[in-house]
Amino acid sequence: MKKTSQVATYRLKRDNDTLGNLIRSYAIWFILILLIIIMSFVSPVFFSLRNFVTVFKNIGALALVSMGLTFVFLGGGFDLSQGAVLLLTSLITVNLNPMTPLSFLGTIFLCMLVGVGIGAVNGYFIGMQRMNPFITTLGMRYVLGAVVYIVSSGAVVSALERSKILEAIGLNSVFKIPIQTIIVIVIVAICWFIVRFTVYSRKIKIVGSSLVVSRFSGLGFGKIQLSTYIINSLLAAIAGILVGSHMSYATPTLNWTYDFDAITACAVGGISLLGGSGSIINTLSGVLLIGFINNSMVLLGLEQSWQSIFKGLILVAAIIIDMQIKKRYE
Repeated sequence: MKKTSQVATYRLKRDNDTLGNLIRSYAIWFILILLIIIMSFVSPVFFSLRNFVTVFKNIGALALVSMGLTFVFLGGGFDLSQGAVLLLTSLITVNLNPMTPLSFLGTIFLCMLVGVGIGAVNGYFIGMQRMNPFITTLGMRYVLGAVVYIVSSGAVVSALERSKILEAIGLNSVFKIPIQTIIVIVIVAICWFIVRFTVYSRKIKIVGSSLVVSRFSGLGFGKIQLSTYIINSLLAAIAGILVGSHMSYATPTLNWTYDFDAITACAVGGISLLGGSGSIINTLSGVLLIGFINNSMVLLGLEQSWQSIFKGLILVAAIIIDMQIKKRYE
């Protein structure tokens, strides 16, 4: 009888631990579902296929930038330049405005080359030369901002005749799913597979957890960090191509919030900003939360200033709730 009781107690404790692990891992998802339920009662158009498709399309670029930043955070780095990379490549896409499949492939190659080059420069100075990532990437942000102003002469860049290829990628759908959303889903799935199943991701997490441990483990921590910055800038460049395809113009300003929203998405989703901990699913939860918050503010008809205030308050509340839930089940 005593043995049976001990087994029952063990099983109950194991089940409670499993529940706790689930809640710790998916707390933000619970908050997101709560937000969706509330908004379904507040706005009659919120819980509709059209609105959800709109949300997923609007968060496409943010999702790619956040995925790239996840690699950097896992490796113990930091990046403030990915928004500027996105701006530069979107400007290149709109400016070149490719009319033929060959010129479109050339535009993609050029934008991706720009992204890889910028990421390699950041990664070299941070990973190989051990420079401060915040200062290095902030400096790169300003440099790229200056390049954008020089290339555009400080004016809004737009095409006289819209490229049919860009229009198809930016505006067309397949089975009511935007082509951009399909591209983003494929890339996110690839990132998830890399972080979840590959040896490379485990090396990144070791480097992000401790440079000392990675050094004694024989890992080339400098090269690994360099690779994370290349991935980050490459994904930002692809996001820029998608933004350039969707919009018929590009404005030479760095007042875009992609980079800061990406940092917020990673932090809210549970990615450790100190490195070594997190997953693509964590980041995705943060991206979706930001996307639905933005959508909710628009549906409620709030002005931009009030949108920023409520968005900040909801995000802070989400982080506090997430922390309390995780403490409760630790």
